[in-house]
Amino acid sequence: MKSRETESIRLPGRRAGALAGIFAVALISSAFANSGGTTAPASLATIQDSDKLADRAKRAGQVLTELMRVADSAPPASLLRQATCLAAVPGVVQVGLGVGGRVGFGLASCRKGSGWSAPTFMALKGGSIGLQIGGQSADMVLVFTNENAAKTIAASTFNLGGQASVAAGPVGRNVSAETDYKARAEIYSYSKTKGLFAGIDLSGTKWEVDTKANAKVYGPLPTTTADHDGVGALLARDGASAPAGVQPFIASLQKNMPAAGAP
Repeated sequence: MKSRETESIRLPGRRAGALAGIFAVALISSAFANSGGTTAPASLATIQDSDKLADRAKRAGQVLTELMRVADSAPPASLLRQATCLAAVPGVVQVGLGVGGRVGFGLASCRKGSGWSAPTFMALKGGSIGLQIGGQSADMVLVFTNENAAKTIAASTFNLGGQASVAAGPVGRNVSAETDYKARAEIYSYSKTKGLFAGIDLSGTKWEVDTKANAKVYGPLPTTTADHDGVGALLARDGASAPAGVQPFIASLQKNMPAAGAP
């Protein structure tokens, strides 16, 4: 799903509520379909799911490339050098109907030596309070800076702003952007608005590992009591050995992210 500007609908009375409800359900259903869900016959489902997940990995890599394209609106290099993990989520659907919602599917990877780990598929889900009837699709990037980021992700589900502090990410190359973010949050988030990325506060959004997508791409993963979905083991793998379908995301990380180091 490509990024597009917010579309608003204003209709009188009950008709507005009914149509807006249909609109919201359609958006969420579309986003779910993008996650790899399908009603196709079993003989076609595996191929279709594989294609959808490979496309998700490709688009996640493109989102990261777009984030880095314009230096004046990209995250400070010092922040990116401190990044321990990174997630890119293309086409997050946001809806508003009295109580709004947000859902999107992407990939996350963590630093491993001089490279990046095999990525896990993941989802962002959340609610928000609002009055607008309408919807918006946005690309999002989350930059993790804490040392235990891989362990947090391996927990399979957590709340941004709850178990892990989150803040709108700084942009630009000036000194203020380089220093203002320090020691403020464990995760910095970005959203593409009107063609450019800007910091966005995702507090209250739920992070979930997409275990079904992981199983379709990687097959059975080794699990333990502390790592019941096998995500920790996945993030410990070298991304270079990951399946071909996720390599576009790994390649984008290798190309766009600066090497780890001091600010």
